[in-house]
Amino acid sequence: MRSARKVRRSVLESKDSSQRVAARLLEFFSARTAWFRGLWEVGTVLSLRELLEAVEAVPAGVLSDKAVEWLANELSRTLGPDEGIAPQSRSLLQRLLCSPLRPRSGELPAVHRLTEEMDASYLARWARQLALGIPVKPERVARAVASHLLDAGFSPDFLHRWLTYRLVHSTQIYQLSELLEEAHALARTPPSFFQVLLTVHNALGLKGPPPREWCDAPSASEWLLANGFDATHVRQGGGWLLTVHARDAFSAAERAAETVEKLAARLLIGTGHPMRHGEHAYVKGIQQPLPLRRHRRVEVRSLERQDQLFASGAPSRVDAAFELLGQLDAPAVVAVAAGWAAIEALLVAPEDGQKAPAGDRLASLVACSFPRAELTLLASLQSKSSASPLQEQLLKCASNHERASRMLEAIRQAQSLPWEEPFWSHQAAVARMEGLLKDPRKRLKDVEGYAVRAFRRLYRQRNLVLHGGQTNAVALRASLRTAAPLIGAGIDRIAHAWFRHGVQPLELAVKARHRLELLEPKEPLAILDLLE
Repeated sequence: MRSARKVRRSVLESKDSSQRVAARLLEFFSARTAWFRGLWEVGTVLSLRELLEAVEAVPAGVLSDKAVEWLANELSRTLGPDEGIAPQSRSLLQRLLCSPLRPRSGELPAVHRLTEEMDASYLARWARQLALGIPVKPERVARAVASHLLDAGFSPDFLHRWLTYRLVHSTQIYQLSELLEEAHALARTPPSFFQVLLTVHNALGLKGPPPREWCDAPSASEWLLANGFDATHVRQGGGWLLTVHARDAFSAAERAAETVEKLAARLLIGTGHPMRHGEHAYVKGIQQPLPLRRHRRVEVRSLERQDQLFASGAPSRVDAAFELLGQLDAPAVVAVAAGWAAIEALLVAPEDGQKAPAGDRLASLVACSFPRAELTLLASLQSKSSASPLQEQLLKCASNHERASRMLEAIRQAQSLPWEEPFWSHQAAVARMEGLLKDPRKRLKDVEGYAVRAFRRLYRQRNLVLHGGQTNAVALRASLRTAAPLIGAGIDRIAHAWFRHGVQPLELAVKARHRLELLEPKEPLAILDLLE
């Protein structure tokens, strides 16, 4: 890939850590990144805003005091290594988070003020720290920067293009600190108003006058032509011309699609008439139509591998979960409810007093799945790289397990690993595997912790939607961005164990928890068989 080749020349050519930050940012913004290389968390600023919202939801019984206390404690713990926060603000925030937070309490306005101050300077502080040469972990930098920009409302497609331009096409040679300064300027740019046309396949068919945002078919064609779009092959029966307040054109298209889907739901229940929008959004000032492909949030490949895509027979709890998972690609309000329902259907035990442990159990499955998934990809990529003794050995392996095992052994022995482009991403993955080999229990517990936070956030959002009627909660979209791929990864393992060996989901989750607790560095190959 051209972008990866250019990364070597454009970002701090002498520092491997900067190359890894740039490569990881591109991975985090790409729609094709596998779940085990994705971004599993939200940023500090959004986490604090979520906490403030959660505190206000307690008096109505939407969230519990324990849920808010857990969130505050997690936030206090993660503030420590965050270089985007001034030391004085960090200390004050940690003290405030350790006190009981209640609506109308004196601590809440202070947390709100510190959050807004942090938001105003977050990426600029990271840039200054890097410019001073303060040692930082590349993975930590990339996760902090990517989550902050995505939480601010930018589309991943836009951010990928924005970053690719600077790494590939710009004549400027960036240092990483300069790149973050530009990211800071981008984050501080206020949202803009975009005019977006979404065509629909059928006319509304209303008896009364249509809404003012509605365009009939001739008016929609006229607008397309007036704004430089080729309307010749656009099949439409009209469209919605909406003014959307968004960070970028891609986000504007997504928000417009969400609005039309809400209108379609109202039309269906009010008149019985379905309405489906077209496959593209037309944004005024943008030369090309933007595809309305909502990134697939969840995949369970075991259905195909175990030949269960169209299997018939007595339905099980696992089959019911698949029906719910299918709604994870629906609009956010539906998706959070269905996503949590799928987890609950599989992993709630009879003795559970609350439902959150179901997400914790799924987190253990995700952590156990991580090493095998990453090593399988690395082995596949190494098999396609330039000729080497390792490549020959990998090509002779009879199974993915053998290839992953051989790849793990090569990493453990620090063998030279030639890579095709984009090699910085793969080198970053190898570095993560090296750290995992040194202390497998700690590193996989870290992965489990990311997943626990993602699933508990999904549970809180589900409660806000179903019990509080909040359809615009601050972390609603972010909870799906972080949790949905992990749900797919965990339930993929459940499906594999169920269809191949008849293992019940709760039984598999208990095994995963015990295997994580018993991991030892002296048995590195054990990380490949945690769920076997």
